[in-house]
Amino acid sequence: MTKLTIATIGHMPAEFDKQKISNWKSGLFSVVGDIESYSLTEDSDGTDWEYTDSKLEKVLPSNFDGELLIAIINVPIEQNYYSRRLSDNRIVFTFHEVGEILNYSNIPLENVIYRLLYAYTLVYRRNNKKIPINDEITNFTHDETRGCLFDMNGIKTDIVYSCHQPILCPDCIERSKREKLSNEIISKTKTEIKRIKKPLYYRMVDFVKGHPIWSLLISIISAIALGAIGSFIATIFYEYIGVLP
Repeated sequence: MTKLTIATIGHMPAEFDKQKISNWKSGLFSVVGDIESYSLTEDSDGTDWEYTDSKLEKVLPSNFDGELLIAIINVPIEQNYYSRRLSDNRIVFTFHEVGEILNYSNIPLENVIYRLLYAYTLVYRRNNKKIPINDEITNFTHDETRGCLFDMNGIKTDIVYSCHQPILCPDCIERSKREKLSNEIISKTKTEIKRIKKPLYYRMVDFVKGHPIWSLLISIISAIALGAIGSFIATIFYEYIGVLP
């Protein structure tokens, strides 16, 4: 099992609950210790007020207990990415713009973190326990948006498709097998990521939007059934009351 250290740096969105990340159960990775919070004491150094990789190298903790460090921030980063791979198996993710996109689609902010934990755990295993830095040429993502853990999401709004019931697409499964991931790890990943989804209420809202006729029929049938059940209970009640002395 891969051991992960997770930290937050600077101000986090109010909707983000880091305790949910700590409580997530997985057979592939475990979160080591508490999710600690650090202050963002450095100013941005990019021309568009973003934090470059070289600046983040100084900002992120260099000592951690896990095999990987996932650092979560809420400011722009280089090339307006939402995630960057730095040295020494350290990864930075930002809620900048992504947080608003997820909120608009009624997706919990924690879902994107779950997705990244699975994706980077697999990348780490596929690359001989090493996370390649951003300057290295890699092929574990794909430009096409498929709702897959390894969607590139060059258009940030596409991230919603892999933060609600994400998949491992057939191409990524085959690539993972070629890079010596076991069938058991792949199967376990496919099973566990099904738990990454919207709350029940918003899934019901989506069903109503996507199937208005079926929703109307279900509502009518439910109303009739509830009325019949209520009438039956009332009849029994009054008959029972009627035979009492």
